[in-house]
Formats: sequence, structure tokens, C-alpha cells
Amino acid sequence: MKGDVLIILGVIGLISLISIVAYYIIKSEEVKIEYPYVPSIPKYSDITFSPLSSKPGRLPTEYLDLSKEYFEFPFSLKSSFLDPTIVVLCPSLSYTTQNGETKTLNEECKEIKLNPNEEKTGYIMIKVRNKEEIKDSTKVLVVINIKYSSNLRGLCDLYINVGYPYCSVTKNSEIKATPLLTPNPIKLDRDEYFSIDLEVERYGEKLTLSKIEFQPLETKVIRKLRDKNIEEKITVEGKCELEKEITIGEKEFLRICTLSKPKFEIKEESVKSTTFYYLPFDCQKEETRKLKICEMVEKEKREDILKKISIFLNISFSASKSYSYRLYLTS
Repeated sequence: MKGDVLIILGVIGLISLISIVAYYIIKSEEVKIEYPYVPSIPKYSDITFSPLSSKPGRLPTEYLDLSKEYFEFPFSLKSSFLDPTIVVLCPSLSYTTQNGETKTLNEECKEIKLNPNEEKTGYIMIKVRNKEEIKDSTKVLVVINIKYSSNLRGLCDLYINVGYPYCSVTKNSEIKATPLLTPNPIKLDRDEYFSIDLEVERYGEKLTLSKIEFQPLETKVIRKLRDKNIEEKITVEGKCELEKEITIGEKEFLRICTLSKPKFEIKEESVKSTTFYYLPFDCQKEETRKLKICEMVEKEKREDILKKISIFLNISFSASKSYSYRLYLTS
């Protein structure tokens, strides 16, 4: 009889233990917060061409020997962009005749791909033709035309309710881009939308934009439960992208997009379905206090992420520039 009681108590204890373990398995959750990665914004990015010479910025020789078939010299081509860059380098010999006419001897263009922060060297070779005409010319130049395509980066802060707006954009010798967020700061209790504009100035010979993209950098809290996953995200709903070729004059003002005010996006994903819903971007409201992101922001003392949203800017463009060097004929 006593043995039976012990068996019953053991079974009851085992069942209780299993129930407790099952309860914690069901109720347990894995939570992590993902702060946005901020892309690098260099102060200056450009393509630089230079003859390889003991005198920086000048040709190794400034004399054109008409007894030779080619004029040649080594060169260096550098990229300080953080993205791959395609460069088309076109050399030519330009001379002015006695009657003031300018003539050009073009050489075949070279296409060179430069990786981020890469330098490549090579040779410029220009076949010398029309020697008698060049001999009687008044001025001879080596001209290097460069066309290149790359990306310009920037970062702007959209402030919530109060703040000091600021944008940082990579500087370049061919282009100046000034993003404008309006209104900034955005008053969430008053402003339903904000616009993103871009003022572009051209400094070089030709500038063409092919794509402009603004991407909000989002903070997420990911909760993994036994039966579903929940993702809470600070976001700006909508897409901000302008993908078409735009040739820039001296200055252009572009309206890129209009977006709705920031909000919390909640995504609940289970085996059977995925649902989305949105809540006001305010951790003081009754319906948002239950959010894990509001709880963790308070716990980790990261109230700053509720005060502004960083917006990453990427401009794909192509530009052209030229270098010229005076040559003197050998006697």
C-alpha cells in the first residue's frame, strides 16, 4: 500500500515537472534588437588622373618629337569612391593651325574598372599624324577626356518634434548635392507627410543622374516565440526612388518623393499566416506601451532612437572632366 502511494506521488511529480517545462517552453521567447548600420560617408570622393612624372601634375616630357611615330607617357588613375567605378579615358592631340583652326587627333578610348579606393597605372600612346601641319601650328596640347560613373553618398536626420536638421553628403569636383527634408523637424501630431527634395549643382563639363534613392535606416526588435515570430520596426512607409536619366544644367531642383510620417510597423509571422499592422510612433500612447521596442528603449536608455530617423542617400551619376598639357615642338 505504501509502495502504491509512492508510485502515485512520483507520477504526479513527474507530470508536474513536465507541465512546468512545457509551460516555460511555450512562454519562453528570444528577443534581440537590431540598430541600423550606418553606411560610411566619406568627406570627398573623386577620380584623379595624373601623368607619372618627377614633377607632380606635369608630363614627364613637354616636348613633341615629330621624328617619332607616337607621343607616349605613363599615367596614374585613382578612385577614392567607396563603390566600383567605370572610367573611360580618351586621349587626343589637339593643335591650332596658322589660320586659327583647331584640329584634333583622337586615339582609341580605354575603359578601366576601378574598385573602391584603387589606383591603376598604364600608358597613354597617341599616334602622331599630319606632321607637317603640326610643325606649322601655333599651339599643341595633349588632352585627356575622362568619363566616369559612380555613386555619391549622403546621410540626413529626420528629427521628430524637435531637433537641429543636418545632412552630410560626399563632396566631389563635378557635383554638389544638397538634400532638403520638409518639414524637419516633423511634428507627429500635426504633419502627416514629409517631402524629400534634392538640389544638384554641376561643376564639370557634363553631369547625368541615373538613379536617386533615399532609404530610411530602420531599428528593429525581433521576438521569436514558440508558435510565431514578431518583428517590431521603426519605419517610414513607402519607397523613395527616382530612376531615370536626368541631365543637369548648372543647377537643378528635384522633387524626389513624399512619404508618410514615421510609425511602428508590426509583423506577426506564423506557420499559417503573416499579418502587418501599424501603430503611432509614440511610446507614451496606451496601444504602444506593450511593444517590446518601447520596453527595450527604456531599459537600454536609448531614447535617442525615438528622436530622429537617419535617412541614407545614394546618387548614381556619370560625369566628365578633361585634363590638358601644353607641348612644345623640338627644333
